[in-house]
Amino acid sequence: MTTLKNGLLVAGLGMQFFLVVAGFRKRNIQISYSFFIYLLTSLVSSYLVSYVIEDRATSRWFYTAKEFTLDALKTTVLIEFNHRVFRFYPQVKRSNYWFFFLAIFGLGLYLWLVPAEKGAWWGTEPLDVHAKIMQANCFLFFVFTGSILFYRLHIDGRHKLLLIGFLFSQFPLAFGFAAMAAFGAPARELGSRLNSLFFVIALMIWAKVYLKNDSPDHTRITTTSGMGRSVDSGSSK
Repeated sequence: MTTLKNGLLVAGLGMQFFLVVAGFRKRNIQISYSFFIYLLTSLVSSYLVSYVIEDRATSRWFYTAKEFTLDALKTTVLIEFNHRVFRFYPQVKRSNYWFFFLAIFGLGLYLWLVPAEKGAWWGTEPLDVHAKIMQANCFLFFVFTGSILFYRLHIDGRHKLLLIGFLFSQFPLAFGFAAMAAFGAPARELGSRLNSLFFVIALMIWAKVYLKNDSPDHTRITTTSGMGRSVDSGSSK
C-alpha cells in the first residue's frame, strides 16, 4: 500500500506540474482562468503537505485549509463555466444559477439536520463540513453535465473534457467520504488510494484539454427548442 501511495502521489504531482506549465500558454489559460488557478493551488498545497510541512498538527490544519480553498475554487470554476459556456443559452444559464441557489439552500439544511458526530473517526468538524460542501459541488457538476446532455448543447470539446475530468475526480471523492463515514477508519486507507487513482485519471483527461489543437472560442452554437439564440463563433467575454 505504501508503494502504491507514493507512486500515485508522485504521478499526481508530476502531472499537475506538467499541466501548470502547459497552462501558461495564452491559448490554454484562456479556456478557464479559475481552472488554472485551481491546478496551481492544488499543486503547491499538495507538495507542501506531502514534503515540506513535517509537524503533524500544522500539517492537519494546512490540509483542512487547503481543502476548503479548493472547494471554493471548484465553485468558482462552475460559475465561470456557466458564464462562458452557457452564455449562448440564456435560459439554461439562468436555470443553472437557480440550481446554485438550490445547492446552497440544500447544503444549509444538510449541515443543520446532519451535524458532525462528536468523536467521528476523521476527528474534526471542519472536515465533515468539507465533505458536505464537496457533495454539493458534485451535485452542481452533475447538473451542468445533465444540461449539456438533456438539451444536446454544442459546446467546445475542451470544455467538455474539463467537465468530465471534474466528474472523474469529484464523484469518487464524495462517495469515498460517504463510505468512510459509514464504515469508519478501516475504509480510510482503501478510500484514500481510490480517490488518488481517480484524481490521476482526471489529470490525464485534463492533459487532453491543454493538448487539443482546437481553440475554445471556435465552437459553433446551434439553437434547440428556444434554449437560446443562434450565435456564431466569437471571442470569450
